[in-house]
Amino acid sequence: MVTGNRSRKNNKTGRRLALVWLWGSVLAMAGCGQPRDDGQDIIVVEQEAEPVLYDMAVVTLGDVRKTQRIKCTYQQLNDESLSFGISGISVKRVYVQEGDVVAKGQVLAELSSASRQEEMARLEYQIARNQLQMDYSRINEDYEISTLWLNYLYQSGQSQADRERLDEAVAQVQQNYSYAREDYQDAMGLDLLQLEQIRQEEAASRLVAGMSGTVSHIKEKLEGSTSVRGEEVLTIIDGSECLFMTEAPEYASCFQEGEEVYMEITSGSGAGKYALLPHEMGQWGEQQLFSMADGGENATIEVGTVGSIVAVVDQRSQVLCVPAAAVHSAEGRDYVYVLGDDQMREVKWIETGLYGDSMVEVLSGLTEGERVILR
Repeated sequence: MVTGNRSRKNNKTGRRLALVWLWGSVLAMAGCGQPRDDGQDIIVVEQEAEPVLYDMAVVTLGDVRKTQRIKCTYQQLNDESLSFGISGISVKRVYVQEGDVVAKGQVLAELSSASRQEEMARLEYQIARNQLQMDYSRINEDYEISTLWLNYLYQSGQSQADRERLDEAVAQVQQNYSYAREDYQDAMGLDLLQLEQIRQEEAASRLVAGMSGTVSHIKEKLEGSTSVRGEEVLTIIDGSECLFMTEAPEYASCFQEGEEVYMEITSGSGAGKYALLPHEMGQWGEQQLFSMADGGENATIEVGTVGSIVAVVDQRSQVLCVPAAAVHSAEGRDYVYVLGDDQMREVKWIETGLYGDSMVEVLSGLTEGERVILR
């Protein structure tokens, strides 16, 4: 824990002492004598008239954390984009508007279909007619064969020649009706194929909701326009299950399954701080998903809301540290200011480790309990 207090310089001096360090080479250039070669910095003291109050901090053992804010967006887990399956047909009707809640299987829009309806009716009639003709052909065949048998039994001598003529006549009738039924079957097959194709076109001419949800987007001036196969013209989102999504795979290693992280939203109806949990980390790739931790599910956060997740990218636990505001740098070296025995400000060089958000790890140059100047 960092503590602060103030120390006033000895008022007997009546003046403020400022410390400036210069290297020997600089002194030499200024004509101040020979440069020092012992590697030590030279302190030049300049007096000022006003006394100075310093904010102080104590060197302590504590935690140093470096964090990174990662942009996240609140978005639905499931959505569906719909498009017509055929081109060149006028959009007859659009039955919904953006924001409408729809159910799975509901027809949302359709193309003009008058000509297809007429063609389907014609084909259905032809198929039914040919099927009826096939049924009648079996009845007629049985009737003709029965007639041949009656003639053989009651109007012939039933000789061998009469029987041979009967068998030939029956075979001829059966063959004739077999050919007729093949013709009916072929015609029905062609009509059925054509009917199925038109039915597929009819299905492709309708936009049907494949999921329940809310219509989030409709192409502008869709009704009355001409269809383009595969063009996305309507979108449904399922707002019942939403997650926070980031696109920062380089920070994925900062998170652990089941370990809470914190997220902040700064504007909108959902402004506030929330606890999140990584969602199905095994499926993370370019996108990473986070769900609300217990207690946050009832927050009124709109789809599309942007927040920031705080990720701990590095940390040190129970190390010697000072506030970052107390650490300065010069010539690639770090130092702090301390007060000497005579209450004069002095430079103390230190070796630093991790620079955290508010604290800096001290590897050497200071001991626990020492006080350093903040400002």
